[in-house]
Amino acid sequence: MTAAIQLKNLSFAYPNKRVLDHLNLQIQSGEIFGLVGPNGAGKTTLLNLIQGILSSHNHAITVLDSQPGSTIVKEKVATMFQDDLQINNVKVNEFIKLFAAQATHPKNPETVIKELGLSDIQNQLMNKLSGGQRRKVSFASAIVSNPQLLFLDEPTVGMDAETRQNFWRYIEKLRQQNVTIVITSHYLEEIQKVADRIAILQDGQFRYVGTWQTLQSHHDNGQFNFNTQLERSLFTHLPAVESATQTDANMTLISNDTDLTLKALLPFIDQLHDITITRESLESIFLEMTNKGDH
Repeated sequence: MTAAIQLKNLSFAYPNKRVLDHLNLQIQSGEIFGLVGPNGAGKTTLLNLIQGILSSHNHAITVLDSQPGSTIVKEKVATMFQDDLQINNVKVNEFIKLFAAQATHPKNPETVIKELGLSDIQNQLMNKLSGGQRRKVSFASAIVSNPQLLFLDEPTVGMDAETRQNFWRYIEKLRQQNVTIVITSHYLEEIQKVADRIAILQDGQFRYVGTWQTLQSHHDNGQFNFNTQLERSLFTHLPAVESATQTDANMTLISNDTDLTLKALLPFIDQLHDITITRESLESIFLEMTNKGDH
């Protein structure tokens, strides 16, 4: 597998502030890669460098075997920006065809409109669309260029639940076509589900790069819920149990090591019913790692 994006000892500073500090990374072709970090971590600067909007000056970045921002890269890269581009008095289908006309090897605009469920609004004016509809059109305008590398910045903001599901199904389709996708989003549960690997950027450095499963395995906190007729006192002193609360037959245990607590529950297993174990989410781990109470 070849690298679609490669960073080698990348650093970047504005005149009065160092933003990125010796970053090394490879994003493989066909990979879905999630980039997360608190505000001010350097995410926007990093993406601007990769896309050639900013210059690193030291050739520390390779994109599709070429320099960021070069003509050959621009032909193969598309971006769905956080802020939707809106042109008044232009119809949806005209807007998408405009992007197709600028591409070297575009997809068929009519096919994209149909695949993304935009047929019903294709003759509406862009300035008359809802926020969720504009996000869908922004996505269509990005993928109609038939990119090899796709950047998604807060892609599902404003989308309803059904539209989000359809959106991620289409992303999976692009993955199967070997499109490399880099996602930044504050909806961390979505990145947790779809990304092959995740990078957590803080203060210009990667705190973590790897799979969600590996990250979660290093954070053992979790919650047990089950129904039982046993007394709460039997569970309060089990290994790693920090608290045990009981409402009627429902018991909730908070554990700082779910594997250890699960082993200790085995002697009672025949008297525990409807057991669920909830491990820490990417959001809770992210907040813990970045020492932030909100984001």
